[in-house]
Amino acid sequence: MHSSTHNLILPTLRAALPYAQRAELICIGGGRPPTPEWLSLLVQYKKNYTNRPVWAIDRGVNICHALALSPSHLIGDGDSADGSAWEWAKRQGAEIHAFPPEKDFTDTELALHIAAQNDPCSLVILTAAFGGRLDHLMSTAAVAAHATIPCVLADERETLFYLHAGESLTITCDMPPRAISLLPFTEECTGVTTHGLYWELRDACITNRASLAISNVLARENTKNTFTVSIKSGVLGVYLCHKE
Repeated sequence: MHSSTHNLILPTLRAALPYAQRAELICIGGGRPPTPEWLSLLVQYKKNYTNRPVWAIDRGVNICHALALSPSHLIGDGDSADGSAWEWAKRQGAEIHAFPPEKDFTDTELALHIAAQNDPCSLVILTAAFGGRLDHLMSTAAVAAHATIPCVLADERETLFYLHAGESLTITCDMPPRAISLLPFTEECTGVTTHGLYWELRDACITNRASLAISNVLARENTKNTFTVSIKSGVLGVYLCHKE
């Protein structure tokens, strides 16, 4: 089983991820905007006071424009982005990846393909992914689960990590989440085991036809706000609700 001590630092939690020693790339989508304060903390590295690179995915450039956060790449068909924000990104020197609206892939899927080609060793933190239309959220969550580059969906209210076959994930939260849910992104996930939750699982099978592992919480005696999830096969989403 592959487990890592590499820490991904988000303003809401710390996680030992299975993707050790990966650079972190922020992609800003077209869903619910994160708060400016949260996004600012995410962008800024504490170490060496440098910034994580930022990519805008179509309407995500509107968020970048409003916060004067220059993206290094802009990907999309422009159908939902403000023209003024798009032109601003160009003037800021963003590399433009423009596509026609009539295409087989979503803008998010294209962005993940390009990120994987540019730097397959990166970890993508996808924000402004939650909220909005259900079909967009379901598509984004599924595409990120099966992308060739590791992804995390996050904002100040929700976080979604992914585990693949044989992986283990340990998460430490600053505050106990309101809910912790395990979501299968394959027909089934086997060998699911948890430590530190109120309703524990031991070598369980979770299918996409049942709601066995929805709305769990930390164990009452868990004073360190840390829990671990591992799987043997499948692709499992580990979802945290911080604020409803």
